Amino acid sequence: MLSLSLFLLLANLLIAYQCYRYANTKGYPVKLFTGLGLLPYFNLVVWVYLLFLPNLTTAKNIEQA
Repeated sequence: MLSLSLFLLLANLLIAYQCYRYANTKGYPVKLFTGLGLLPYFNLVVWVYLLFLPNLTTAKNIEQA
């Protein structure tokens, strides 16, 4: 039972880290998406949401050109 709990905790932290990376790379609020990524079960929704959101940093560069 302990190994299952540790596995779930590790998976949760890895998904939260991925949410942090994608939010940082795409220009979205890092604290918000990392915090949402730490919530169990909801973190998968946030992760998929970040995968499909457009990149704000390139969108700003396109608008300025």
